Amino acid sequence: MITDVLIIGNGAAGLASAITLRQHGASVVVVHRSADAHTIRVGESLAASARYSLIELDLWDEFLAAKHSPCYGNSSCWGDDRLFFYDFIQSSFGQGWYVNRKTFQYMLLQKAVWAGVRFIETNRAFKLIREDMYWQYTEGNLNIKATTIIDASGRNSWLSRQLGIQRIRRDNKIAVVSLLTSTNPLKSQQSLIEAVPDGWWYICDAGEGKVARIFFTDSDLHDRADWLDPVYWCRKSMQTRFVKHRVPVNRYKYALPIQYTSAGGQHLESYAGEGWLAAGDAACAFDPLSSHGIAFALRSGIDAGIAAKNELEGNTEAGNHYDQNIRLVFNLYEKQRSALYQKETRWTDHPYWARRQKSAVAKDGMIIE
Repeated sequence: MITDVLIIGNGAAGLASAITLRQHGASVVVVHRSADAHTIRVGESLAASARYSLIELDLWDEFLAAKHSPCYGNSSCWGDDRLFFYDFIQSSFGQGWYVNRKTFQYMLLQKAVWAGVRFIETNRAFKLIREDMYWQYTEGNLNIKATTIIDASGRNSWLSRQLGIQRIRRDNKIAVVSLLTSTNPLKSQQSLIEAVPDGWWYICDAGEGKVARIFFTDSDLHDRADWLDPVYWCRKSMQTRFVKHRVPVNRYKYALPIQYTSAGGQHLESYAGEGWLAAGDAACAFDPLSSHGIAFALRSGIDAGIAAKNELEGNTEAGNHYDQNIRLVFNLYEKQRSALYQKETRWTDHPYWARRQKSAVAKDGMIIE
């Protein structure tokens, strides 16, 4: 099989790249793993500025028709014992949205299918060989010859592992995810963030009377036996100032078993090279506090698609320009992240916050993989 561009991964970044490339007439094959039906995908928001990416993908009308829950603002207890409110009406972009990830993924997938993208499901290890200016992708009896590869495989960064490109981890943060439900839910279209000594809580609407309650902490600060214990996390939530009132334990019950996932910030040493580019979490996985996840996946996916198209047309500097752009984005994010963590000074003697205060002024907390 021969294609112009091979994309690894069918998340938001990979699909944005695929749609963009098809808009410019390039042939595209996407290889991906089967979806994990048991993974909880809640608590994800989309900034209002992402509308421009959706417009570029010709998906704005479809997105509005899906009627994702609006997010009119957020409240936070961060760096102060008081709760502060921010109304998105003050922003030039307006409201954001709490995204139903299943609906959002289906929208992107359908657009890619209609555009003529070919999808191949894979669950096995693959091999990549670069020869004669082409990539040879081999997996079992499957052979694909491609001019360019876009790695959109998420935090796993499949391509970087194959090519030996270093991944730099900022921390070992995990997210403990609870999906809660109630027959009489409290109404709120604002998210809530509350910092505590060993991490921070994030609460948001998940639709259909459900609420996402997510705790972000470092993996070594809690016993592994407690990570999936609902009683433990209910007790933890009761020790808060505001979370306990937003999702009272006597009013909500677990809709699904608790899950945990890696949530630490990480990025690649390089975001593009000879015949390849990385997009979305495969390039940069941001701290959840930044709320950049889906918006960055779309934007970087589009930009990677355009860069790949330009390379196909003979622009040898397209990859370098893409790499430089992602570096600018990441450097800006790093400054914003450091400023946010420096605002929280109530528990500087606790490991979670001490580590982030330290990494705000030095880079010795980075882990090279």
